[in-house]
Amino acid sequence: MLLGRKHIPVLAICASIILSAAIIAYRPQLPQLPQELQDFRFVSGIPTTQGAVTSGIGFEPSVAVGTDQVKTISLSGAGSASAQANKATLTIGVQNEAPYASEAVEENARAMTSAINAVLALGLSEDAIKTVTYSVYPNYDYELKRVIGYQVINLVQVEVSDLDLVGDVIDAASGAGANRIDGIAFGLSDDLIEELKLMAYRDALGDAESKAEVIAEYLGLTLTGVYSVSESVYYPYRPYAMTDAYALERAASYVPTPIYEGSLSVSVTVQIVYIFE
Repeated sequence: MLLGRKHIPVLAICASIILSAAIIAYRPQLPQLPQELQDFRFVSGIPTTQGAVTSGIGFEPSVAVGTDQVKTISLSGAGSASAQANKATLTIGVQNEAPYASEAVEENARAMTSAINAVLALGLSEDAIKTVTYSVYPNYDYELKRVIGYQVINLVQVEVSDLDLVGDVIDAASGAGANRIDGIAFGLSDDLIEELKLMAYRDALGDAESKAEVIAEYLGLTLTGVYSVSESVYYPYRPYAMTDAYALERAASYVPTPIYEGSLSVSVTVQIVYIFE
């Protein structure tokens, strides 16, 4: 009986060794990929796990179209269109001070009316002029601890569709009493913006198609269609502004104010997924 008990630890050790060897030897069978995916694993020389390359071009193993699996290539195209600004917005006005608020308001109204009439005399309509700032501020003397006068600021925006008149508007307004020329913003009309946007889209689509054709030719692929098209980025035009700090000095010396408009752009980027075989 004692001899049998002595053999128990030995048998336990042997059983543990056999169990460990069985666990180490076990290897589950990994599932096999479909044959079409195995054939397409590195079609561009880049493993699919790395995703699209930095140029915006990427290959997808396959996508489902109905009941079929198709191979695709994804890339981006960029386009832009620009045109000369065809409208401008000027900010002009009058700033003055007087001992009493009523005097400051009256003087400002008189000078502002004169400036606006001078602008209207150039052929602009009243609809092209709108008030953007009107304020009356007390001027406070902190040493005397009392109000010593009042300041009035009255600014209007003037929209000009004929850019040849921009300099004339500045000269006419300043000559009639305006002493604030706060800047000019050049822009595009709504019709021109829409035209440039469509041109930019066409350029972006053409850029993507050219890339697809080069890739297909180089890699020996055949493009058979488009799987999807999406807008990646759309940059509308940004009006740019300039401040003419010396407009009043030039107007005072009867020198016409020169104004040069610039070019404004619309940019588009699209993402297209092509089907190939």
